[in-house]
Amino acid sequence: MKYNQRWSLIFIFLMILTGCNSNISEKPNTDKGTEKENPEEGYYNFVERDINSISINEENKITDKMSKSNRKILSMADSKNLNTNNNFVLLRTFNTQLPQGLALNLSYKKHLMPYDYFLTTKDNVKVYNMPSVDGNVVGEFNSLEKINLLSEVKGEYIESTKSQKWYAVTWEDNDLGILYGFVPNGSGEIRSFKFDTMFSNLKKLEDELNKGKYGYISNYRDANGSPPLINNKGIDKYGVQAYQSAPAYSDLNNKKEFRYFPDGMIVFVQGDVKGYYKVKALGYEGTYWIPKEYVSFDNNIDKLTKAVVVDVTNQNQAVFEKISGSWNMVSYNLATTGVRSEKMFETPIGNFKVQEKKDKFEYLNDATGEIAGYAPYAIRFSQGGYIHGIPVEYVKKDGEKIDPGMKEELATLGTFPRSHKCVRNYTSHAKFLYNWVSPNDTSVIVFK
Repeated sequence: MKYNQRWSLIFIFLMILTGCNSNISEKPNTDKGTEKENPEEGYYNFVERDINSISINEENKITDKMSKSNRKILSMADSKNLNTNNNFVLLRTFNTQLPQGLALNLSYKKHLMPYDYFLTTKDNVKVYNMPSVDGNVVGEFNSLEKINLLSEVKGEYIESTKSQKWYAVTWEDNDLGILYGFVPNGSGEIRSFKFDTMFSNLKKLEDELNKGKYGYISNYRDANGSPPLINNKGIDKYGVQAYQSAPAYSDLNNKKEFRYFPDGMIVFVQGDVKGYYKVKALGYEGTYWIPKEYVSFDNNIDKLTKAVVVDVTNQNQAVFEKISGSWNMVSYNLATTGVRSEKMFETPIGNFKVQEKKDKFEYLNDATGEIAGYAPYAIRFSQGGYIHGIPVEYVKKDGEKIDPGMKEELATLGTFPRSHKCVRNYTSHAKFLYNWVSPNDTSVIVFK
């Protein structure tokens, strides 16, 4: 039997098998991957469901269009010493710094960003030489562009936004050099690297790990059992999916009331009774009873010395490593997280353990059920959620799937959630993380 025919039969069989299991979740196939045998490599390669909320072909078109721009964001070193004129009322300055106790020691130095920046959210955003529409236009930006952010000032009142807030910004023009000006409130969003919050979350996790016994939820692809449904629905009131999670009961005498703890989440053991561990998790109020089959201590974190901390609100991240007893920030850059919709899920919030690494994994097209492409340098931390590089869509030619090669970036990286649960990175940064992380010393922390 030809390989393609055999794969089709396997795929259909698995769809029938999972579709007949009424206890999996409300949508049993919404986040399940499929196995296929790869005869060329001689091992089982896992295929995940679609990882993109917007097709990569569309993302590439946006990137190609924006790559024609003759301007770029400045690095931190270029922008922090710029001065602006003072013919306005200064409301605040943007000057994010690293918190005390955290050293800057970059191991990855590509795609450096200012710590504070402005993301345009509409086309034809005009930049004026003063905080007034009577000023001269010194630049114009389209939607989803990023500009260095310097300060917030009081300027001309804009009726459409009912605001006098303006933002001082700066950028580099390939022809004119470094420019600066003002954009009115309502043109975009303020974005910052929340290093204080990132480092605080890391320290809380480190302190809790040092106190006592801990493990993690292990139920990738419901390997340890399909959790019960809540009112016949496969999602709890917190937005956590039943599939690839564990049921968590606040009271064992009332098993009708429960929530889900997602696969990969680090839990702290407070006690146990027959068949259950009493646990708590950072960010989850109270303690819960979880069936023991869902809690693993295998390949556990021996000592936390590395962490990837992802901010889903600002769509950025920072990476930390403990070197000679002190925490260092070894990289920081943009990220894209999961969007919540009827068929897609947000990147789960919480503290997770790195569970496995794959040089790449293939994913399906939700509409066709066919393999659409692959994601390189993948690090799985929760359920089917990975940190990975820019997805690659196969090109079809004469009935064959052709790999067009890996791509370094997308212009939409770090703008708004556009993936399905995963954390999308620059491909070179994903490779850096892939070579750097270890299941025994690394956590992935995701916060809003």
